[in-house]
Amino acid sequence: MILKAMIGRIPFISKLIKKKNQQQHINYINQFVDVDKTTIIDNPINIRLDNPDTLSVKKYLRIGKDCIVHASFIFESKEGIVTIGNHSFIGSSTFISRSSITVGNNVTIAWGCTIYDHDSHSLNYLDRRKDIDDELRDIRNGDNFILHKDWSNVNSAPITICDDAWIGMNCIILKGVTIGEGAIVGAGSVVTKDVPAWTVVAGNPARVVKKISK
Repeated sequence: MILKAMIGRIPFISKLIKKKNQQQHINYINQFVDVDKTTIIDNPINIRLDNPDTLSVKKYLRIGKDCIVHASFIFESKEGIVTIGNHSFIGSSTFISRSSITVGNNVTIAWGCTIYDHDSHSLNYLDRRKDIDDELRDIRNGDNFILHKDWSNVNSAPITICDDAWIGMNCIILKGVTIGEGAIVGAGSVVTKDVPAWTVVAGNPARVVKKISK
């Protein structure tokens, strides 16, 4: 399911791509998304729900007041949630959630970033072989290619980006990371561990390069 939303131009609409034993249908995107009316989305944002929990009232994506958002949001299972606070700028970046990704207030995230709260696959090569077998079967049956993916062997942990943080372009933020208040992540960094508040980190893996005053 790929949802595209524009605020102030067209209603929130979602479109379910036709799959085996399913009829193509249109539904309101706000079944899954809660975006404050003061938030500005200049271009359509993409929300991909591979296997949404259509029987619940879960909001997979919540965006607060006075934000500017250009990002894509991917939910590959019924799990996961992305929450963005108030007065934050989110460039053309990608959020992939199975656990949770929380972005605070007054946060700036540049373009080209990937924020990914799970490993996608097991560390065991036999499990990864099975993933490919399952994907092949689902595709050949006309289903979503990860409809029957076994998530039980995939590690996942929440990501938190605290208030006033700034994430430079083309950064990768991996599972279980907390980026502290006011922290700055230099362009092209790969963040695998917590970032202390009011520091600048850079590199792969990202390391503290300086402290900054509040």
